[in-house]
Amino acid sequence: MLEHEQLAGAAWQVQQLNGQPVTNATLTLNFHEPGKLAGKAACNNYMASYEQLPSRFSIQTGGMTMKACPPPLMDLEKQFMKALKSIDSATIDDQGTLLLSGEGVEIKATR
Repeated sequence: MLEHEQLAGAAWQVQQLNGQPVTNATLTLNFHEPGKLAGKAACNNYMASYEQLPSRFSIQTGGMTMKACPPPLMDLEKQFMKALKSIDSATIDDQGTLLLSGEGVEIKATR
């Protein structure tokens, strides 16, 4: 089970979303305090909460700014926010990569 201290600190930069590299947009995860998550979702900033239980990790998305962006970025943002809602597992591998996964979704992030 991940501890908040392992998640906290510098923001995590998403490198892959559902197996696709994220190269032309900024997706971040900032676990700034226990149970709280915020970051950038391609266009807009978001806020969310998370819960870490022994057998499950879940994210509940909350508020978001409402800036419009070009369609490719908006599509990526929608995919990212949808993926966050489906997360049920969080681990950090031996290389220090944060792996968030759930039914049909995977987010890989590094610092």
